[in-house]
Amino acid sequence: MTNQKAEPASVSSEVALLHVVGLILGNEGYGVRRGWLSLLSGFQARGVPVSALVLQEGEIAALIRARGVEVTAGGLQPPPALQGSGAGKFLLLLKRAVTQLKAVAVVRREIRRSGAGTLLLRSPAEVLLAGLAARLSGIRAYWLMPNAISSGYPFDLNRRVYRIIFRHLNVVPIANSRFTDTTIGPGDFERHVCHLGISPAEFDPAVPGTIRRADLGIPEDAIVLGVFARMVADKGQRRLAEALSELGEEAARVHLLLCGGPLDSAYATELQTFVQGHGLAGRVHFTGPISDVASYYKICDVVVNSRLDPEPFGFSVIEGMMLGKPVLAHKAGGPGETVIDGQTGWHIQGPDKAAFIAALRRVLADLPHLTEMGRAARAHALAHFTSDKMVGRIVDIVAGGRQA
Repeated sequence: MTNQKAEPASVSSEVALLHVVGLILGNEGYGVRRGWLSLLSGFQARGVPVSALVLQEGEIAALIRARGVEVTAGGLQPPPALQGSGAGKFLLLLKRAVTQLKAVAVVRREIRRSGAGTLLLRSPAEVLLAGLAARLSGIRAYWLMPNAISSGYPFDLNRRVYRIIFRHLNVVPIANSRFTDTTIGPGDFERHVCHLGISPAEFDPAVPGTIRRADLGIPEDAIVLGVFARMVADKGQRRLAEALSELGEEAARVHLLLCGGPLDSAYATELQTFVQGHGLAGRVHFTGPISDVASYYKICDVVVNSRLDPEPFGFSVIEGMMLGKPVLAHKAGGPGETVIDGQTGWHIQGPDKAAFIAALRRVLADLPHLTEMGRAARAHALAHFTSDKMVGRIVDIVAGGRQA
């Protein structure tokens, strides 16, 4: 069953002495990278000894070191991509297996060196090796699931393999939403749900941003809807633009701010062509990749998570709410749990254009209430989605595991 214990007010003496190692692949993207930084900093703040093992040196290693967390470099090369067929593909499988065995040895060595009692990991690629290393070392590994588990394999093989690992290799899944937890399927093993969290100080609406609307050619009286996501089709930027185009003069003051890249992809080019051909030029703004994320949120009136398939959690949802912005999001997946429909934002009822149009009309109808909804969004985020609450929940789970 899912453990629903409340966050502890303080860390127990047993956990305070426990060394936690974050097992990090090295090439993590924005959301997972931000989650690691919040988590490791949170452990530090609670006095829990923590370090990071980065299997492949990358940008995240430098970011972690900048937070004052000890980083050990695993020195591993990325496993070869599976391609081709026949004997060639079989050889690649063997090479990947050798890489995994080397990684298990590296992880076990770090466990011995640090005296760690707990492994934390996020990447699905690390679940098996973490399980083997944990089982052989006599400790537990906790998988902070960043995504849903796919059901697209014959005989539900993918989920079956994960469930075997959870039952037999000392790996405990901690899903980032109730939706993500359901994708594991049924099983007699320990499992938990822990919504992610962010720093209220880092996403503080009272701190002035460094970006102005005029810098991007956006009128001060525009209604700005901001999307913060990679520029790929399943993130739904095109569907949102299509819905805006269909509304015509009804939404003449609405501008879309699309933050994220890449802008040199076929999808981005297709989207830009659509914008030019459907009367949206000057009202859809492409920033490409950005670094000062909070400043871009601050020039928005509403934050949009337009992902078409179920979003496992959605960092942009809680980042927007923490900055006092109501959020418009497809209700499938995590946003159905984190956004209170009609209070802290609105749910898009489906991934089709008609549902997006209906949702935009709800936003337009609620324009007089945006300030009130933004205050409610900030209060909701402070109550449920801070990094401190996330860390407290995970520490509580680990403490329970140590006492079992």
